[in-house]
Amino acid sequence: MAKHEFGIFETEPESGKRYDEYSPEKYDCSAIHDDYIEPLLGELNVLETYIHTLSCAGNGLVYYGITLIPPSSLPEFKKIIDSTGLKELQVLSEKIDEAMQRYKFMIHYGI
Repeated sequence: MAKHEFGIFETEPESGKRYDEYSPEKYDCSAIHDDYIEPLLGELNVLETYIHTLSCAGNGLVYYGITLIPPSSLPEFKKIIDSTGLKELQVLSEKIDEAMQRYKFMIHYGI
């Protein structure tokens, strides 16, 4: 099963550090099947994100890598996820809500 995993940083990502290790348990990640994320990739490209490190700005989700999603991008991220109306994305919507309330970065592990 191809899946994406989304979690929340407890502390802000460190400047200059690369986040290359697959550690979903460290960020209490929720897994979402690729069937629900892949169709949204185009829409998600509006999000300002970082690729593996804060020194590499990007847009959208890194499909095969690691994305750092700053708090400023979370409202739009939630809007896109919620616009689908899919119950399969409810757990992701709740995870985004939690990160927004706590003003925390999120991490995404691509497939």
